[in-house]
Amino acid sequence: MQRGGFWLGVALFIGMLAIGPPDGLSLAGWRTAAVTALMATWWFTEAVPVTLTGSLPFLLLPILGVAKPEAVAGLYMSPVLFLVLGGAVIGLAFEKWDLHRRMALAVVARAGAEPGRLLFAIMAVTAFISMWVNNSATTVMMLPIATATLVAVTRTLGSANPDPHEQHFASALVLSIAYASNIGGFSTPIGTPVNPIVIGILDKNLDVQITFLQWLAFGVPLMLVALPVTWWLLRIAFPFRMETGSPESIAAAIGRTPPMGTPEHRVLAVVVVTSAAWVTLPVLEKLVPGLTDAGIAIAAALALAVIPSGERRTPSRGRFLIEWSDARQAPWYLILLLGGGLALADAVVKSGLSAWLGDSTQAVAGLPLGLLVLVVAAMCIVVTECASNVATASIFMPIAATLALAGHHDPVVVSLAAGLAASWGFANPAGTSSNAMVFATGKVRVTDMLRAGLLVDLAGAVLIALTCALLVPRMTLG
Repeated sequence: MQRGGFWLGVALFIGMLAIGPPDGLSLAGWRTAAVTALMATWWFTEAVPVTLTGSLPFLLLPILGVAKPEAVAGLYMSPVLFLVLGGAVIGLAFEKWDLHRRMALAVVARAGAEPGRLLFAIMAVTAFISMWVNNSATTVMMLPIATATLVAVTRTLGSANPDPHEQHFASALVLSIAYASNIGGFSTPIGTPVNPIVIGILDKNLDVQITFLQWLAFGVPLMLVALPVTWWLLRIAFPFRMETGSPESIAAAIGRTPPMGTPEHRVLAVVVVTSAAWVTLPVLEKLVPGLTDAGIAIAAALALAVIPSGERRTPSRGRFLIEWSDARQAPWYLILLLGGGLALADAVVKSGLSAWLGDSTQAVAGLPLGLLVLVVAAMCIVVTECASNVATASIFMPIAATLALAGHHDPVVVSLAAGLAASWGFANPAGTSSNAMVFATGKVRVTDMLRAGLLVDLAGAVLIALTCALLVPRMTLG
């Protein structure tokens, strides 16, 4: 598939350049469409490492005369990328000192032994951790806790004749880790790499800046509604009735953590101060002009690098809360990947390609706002099931904004729906890294993921549409 995807992308690119633009579209717009077809094909098939595919705009847009090299290069150092890197370092500090595991064990041990309640507790703690920690890292950390919980509350799993209800509970519990980690990522700008892309595209294309606090205003409500809805849909897809285990057996199975030490307290203090600074940024800006969400994230990362850990139990973990050996694990590759997405989206708008596509789809643009948002969200969810989340957001957000303008609707509402929907892929084992990891456990079949995932996808389209149509217009975006 990768080899075929490589040559398909090349053939589309060369073929489109050879035949010339259709009526009504500029040469720059058509050449941008050719670059988009090449990048989309390579992104979708992973024919070339996705990060390197993100470097294509810097190579091709200047050669094709669409944009100047310095203009394209500037998009690869967008301020929002510093928010990603700073947030990633905060997440690494959580992981290094096991704060996320400590939190998860505490919640699950106190949730009680009733299976339905346990399922929701694990989903809730997974989503909360995923607000600050990379979705994949959250999934890796939570899967052993879920597996240990299964050992404590089931009796026939792994036997020749497993109880169907226990099998259903196992499928629901394992899938809930992937689903909750993805849902938690919606709630903060640093929850998933796609969120900064959304913020960057809105800034570059619509001159709209979304602050950390403004994102929380719609991201957290979306998470709070999506979690119980997803829990309910998992109960429908995998109905189970089981005997209640004992809290002691669960606590014994998942393990216990020692009391918090000095490093944990110091990391927690940095996280609390950083979160408070993000929330109170409108006030802080008056005292410190030029301060931004990204600046706060970088300040937090620097603080973690200069504050002594005070660790005495295991000095080998380092003198500081974060050291370079830790920071090297941050997703530095995202600069190319996300920068490429921003550069492509910028070219789609400035070349006139998005306007031409909007004119070509007037029938969709004429829909009422609520229905238009729902159609856009559903379309992006379908696409992102088999495509890169970054690619889906980069390609469809400018088009969604153009559709909104053609229909005299708020472009922020519609393009934000496209951006959020780009991360909502729950039915395909390869749709997200979290989906792939839970599928690899062997406790979930493809048919299981399709059965539950399609229900959650459908609910997600509705929830995203309602969130964008009802909450976003009430926000004052600058």
